[in-house]
Amino acid sequence: MGKVILRVQSTECSLPLEDLTPERLLAEARAVGLDEFAVMRNGKEVENPDDFMVQDGDLFVILPADYEDVEITVDVANDIK
Repeated sequence: MGKVILRVQSTECSLPLEDLTPERLLAEARAVGLDEFAVMRNGKEVENPDDFMVQDGDLFVILPADYEDVEITVDVANDIK
């Protein structure tokens, strides 16, 4: 069974592949008060929910929708296999 890493604000968890769904991402974002958000997969933004895919070892980060306007750095260099 494969695993992925999900980061939301300052928390991180490891999840089985099948547990990371668009619905889970929405729930996690709402849990931290984000009505609008962006999702990064291995350092690249997932621009369209239809393009959402999950593979073993992926790193997903939920960010505020305006993350480009604030100084947020997503460093995945040491986290990806």
